[in-house]
Amino acid sequence: MKKQIIVNFLKYAVALSLMAWVIWDNWGDPRGTVGKIIVGGKPEKGKITGKVLAYTPNESILLAREPAADTASSSEASDTQMEFALKPNGKTIIVAPAGETLQPGVLVTLSDVSRGLAYVWQRHGYGGEPVHVGYFLLAFAVALPSILLTFVRWYVLVRAVELPFRFVDAFRLGFIGLFFNNFMPGSVGGDVIKAAVLAREQNRRTVAVATVLMDRALALWALIWFVALLGAGFWMSGLLVGQGAEQCRKIVLIAWTIVGLSVLVWIGLGLLPDWRAKRFASRLERLPKLGAAAAELWRAVWMYRCRPRVVGSVLLLSWVGHVGFVFLFYGAVLTLWQPGSGEPIPTLAQHFLIAPIGLVIQAAPFFPGG
Repeated sequence: MKKQIIVNFLKYAVALSLMAWVIWDNWGDPRGTVGKIIVGGKPEKGKITGKVLAYTPNESILLAREPAADTASSSEASDTQMEFALKPNGKTIIVAPAGETLQPGVLVTLSDVSRGLAYVWQRHGYGGEPVHVGYFLLAFAVALPSILLTFVRWYVLVRAVELPFRFVDAFRLGFIGLFFNNFMPGSVGGDVIKAAVLAREQNRRTVAVATVLMDRALALWALIWFVALLGAGFWMSGLLVGQGAEQCRKIVLIAWTIVGLSVLVWIGLGLLPDWRAKRFASRLERLPKLGAAAAELWRAVWMYRCRPRVVGSVLLLSWVGHVGFVFLFYGAVLTLWQPGSGEPIPTLAQHFLIAPIGLVIQAAPFFPGG
């Protein structure tokens, strides 16, 4: 009994430590950190232009801001002086014509300004800027069913290979995996833990692990389809305009390239006769040490290829969930964004491309959280 209490205590300690580490790693400087300083320039939307009042290399810069032409002067007049942190060790890029130096009185333009949790806390916790609770509640209301759909999707994949599995098991292990995906370094730690726990509870352990791998792979494939189809629709309807439009078009082209190659592979697998798939599995079994596991993994993949309805339903669940995640990100942005701040945000149409590409990176193993 005491041993179980100690083990549970250590689990919660690890979980809380990981959460604290994520918050600390994303805390940042409350002033915001500048990535690039361009000497000269004129006020424009999305960038900060002003005359230097004070400059300390590798530490900070203080500006008397020049309001952008499309910003209400009344809202800017009360906050014309702005101080920003600089990256240490000369990592803030300074672009200046020959002979120009950063000194008081020089006009500069700041770009690539990153703002962490400390900046958000400073503005909304101490600065009194409003938090739009309605958008936050909307984001939460959309996020919860979208997350639950991912558990249902995995349940469908597990049952498709005839493993004994219940809805409650999918939700129990799904929430464990979700936590560690978000708070462990990288983005696949939760999948590893989820696969390990499921394998321990099943006799066909390799197949159990294969369900987690297929869930990750099909979710990734659905995301790429999602970006390709919606992006093409937005592009043809002329919705990809403004800041970030060119990057979004590149994302769409890359997505269609991946879709085309993956469809060819999928069709090629469909042309493979059953007897050849079985022969390939038997050849895998002859591999030293890993042969049995590799053969079982191939059989699971082949089983899914032979059940297109299961794959189709998983893709459909993924697309519905992805729509929810896009609205989650957009609602989170609107929760803290102030319309009169002069800081642009991507449109909802651009969110339908930007948010999924972040999820694609998050779904790829060994990448950070997207």
